[in-house]
Amino acid sequence: MNSPFSAYAPVVLRFALSALFLWFGLSQITNPAAWIAWVPEWTISILGLNSATIVLLNGGFETIFGILLAVGIWTRWVALLLALHLFFIAYEVGYNDTGIRDLALAISTLAVSLFGPDKFTLDDKRKNI
Repeated sequence: MNSPFSAYAPVVLRFALSALFLWFGLSQITNPAAWIAWVPEWTISILGLNSATIVLLNGGFETIFGILLAVGIWTRWVALLLALHLFFIAYEVGYNDTGIRDLALAISTLAVSLFGPDKFTLDDKRKNI
């Protein structure tokens, strides 16, 4: 038996994950020094960028894609890229409380990608025009 509220489950999940990515992205943009310790050494040597620049780029990615997820533009692809991003972070962090939390968030974000646009996304509105 479906609840009348079942249709809102994907919306709640999408908005909650959007808020998560926006919080982390904006935190990295406004205070990159607080995030430098999380930058893996190999990224600095491979990319040839300093750790503050990597934090700012990551913060920009998470902010822009968090906004796209919130409004529902390219929902499936945006959620997939964010999920892959979180899977990578969970792998880098390793098997600990933070890594397991990030793994669960990555799987939740993958679920949004698999579900696709819900009825409150711009993707859905454009499809119905």
